[in-house]
Amino acid sequence: MIKYCFIKDEETGLVQLGAGCSDEYYIEIGMRQRDVEQSEKDYQWYLTEKCPHFTEEEKLINAKIEKAEENDCLRDAKLLEGVTYSNVLFDSDTEQKTNLTAKFLMMGDTDTVVWYGMDNTALLCTKGDLMAIGRMIETLHTFCWENNAYIKEQISNAKTVEELEAIEIDYGG
Repeated sequence: MIKYCFIKDEETGLVQLGAGCSDEYYIEIGMRQRDVEQSEKDYQWYLTEKCPHFTEEEKLINAKIEKAEENDCLRDAKLLEGVTYSNVLFDSDTEQKTNLTAKFLMMGDTDTVVWYGMDNTALLCTKGDLMAIGRMIETLHTFCWENNAYIKEQISNAKTVEELEAIEIDYGG
């Protein structure tokens, strides 16, 4: 008797099939084992239990999860892409917004501060400069989160895998 093995990708629900004799190898690569038997009639190998089949609803659910994860990755990358002000690329994460706000609130109207970009490039900034950088970050975040809500609504409303695949995830280069 040989072993019939499959790897099920839990995210997509896709199943890869294979057959062999090395239990250790299949266990090592994450396969689960199913026994198969050879028919005495036609000498073909048959599963002793049925392969898992996914309903259209299960396929759609899995595809929605995958599409939502793709969206999250692209959204997060855009949020962290940075903003350029006075030829310096600044971080654009939430921590940067918080730091800019705190420094801005502590500064007088004529104060200046050295603010560092992503690559440690220094820029002497006025209160107005910090406000401008902060506004750029806020604009980026607003765009990303509004776009995120729109895309996730489309994903949620998709009725078929084909309709889901047609959804374009675009956070602008």
